[in-house]
Amino acid sequence: MDQLITLLGGGLPPREELADRYRGTMLGVAVGNALGLHVEGASAATVAERFGHITDIDPKVRETPWDDDLAQTVVLAEALLEGDDLDLDDLARRLLAWREANGRGIGALTWQVLDELEEGTPAHDAARVVWERTGRSSAGNGAVMRCWPVALRWLHDPERLVREARTSALVTHHDPRCEWSTVASVMLAAGTLLGRDLELPRLARALEEAGAPAEVTDALRAAEAASLDDLALDDPFAMGYTLKAMQVAAWAGRQEPDVARVLSDVVSAGGDTDTNGAVAGAIMGARLGARAIPQRWIDAIPRPEDLVTVADDLLTRVQA
Repeated sequence: MDQLITLLGGGLPPREELADRYRGTMLGVAVGNALGLHVEGASAATVAERFGHITDIDPKVRETPWDDDLAQTVVLAEALLEGDDLDLDDLARRLLAWREANGRGIGALTWQVLDELEEGTPAHDAARVVWERTGRSSAGNGAVMRCWPVALRWLHDPERLVREARTSALVTHHDPRCEWSTVASVMLAAGTLLGRDLELPRLARALEEAGAPAEVTDALRAAEAASLDDLALDDPFAMGYTLKAMQVAAWAGRQEPDVARVLSDVVSAGGDTDTNGAVAGAIMGARLGARAIPQRWIDAIPRPEDLVTVADDLLTRVQA
């Protein structure tokens, strides 16, 4: 664990710059998610044939509830703002309340875990029970897709950041691949917010030292020189896989500083496009800030002002 903590040592960027990056992270999740919604599940070939290169958000998005990628990100942010420690029972209650009020886009694994919680299984057991029931093979990307507020809340405290990243995953995703790909993604986001290049081989070694499975660290190393074609995001047998989402985060941080191009390329690559877009959006927003996100995209999402407020509140907790 010490190596992971050391990777994020040092001071914070100036407040004005950091504030823009915080806002960019939350807005990046939103616009990336929205950009990919109407082609979710399609192959790259189908996207190209039916829609061309995706560059605009469907206007209907503005009038719809937040999709699960963004909604669960905000749920997690609100839980992190509530107390000093991320409480598993509290987070579980919040997710149940969100499903009751909206639940749009919720994944099958998360749905099963929330059913288990609703039936009275304790929050520290529900995800494990479902994981064991499904043959210990379920490793969806739902924990990675919502993890970004952990980096925003605990940027100044790497030890807490790693611990809370794990907790944020385990409420719904018990598989170690989900837990540690979430840690890796939060680390990548935190390094990006700090303006540091977390070299993937070094991050992979630190994760190994902390106990991450080889599948996670191998996938992280493979992303070092991978193209989008190499990542095969539209592979029908790996669509929605947690390690794919983590690799999108690693890939996005190594592209040219162009939010619109990177998000359009990711979504046009097909697969779980709304989640992949949200992941890439979080990293690019953390890297370049809200000012780098096309205004037409921000205007096309519901309640962007609420996302700015959440980002600002998280920053206040860091710099209190």
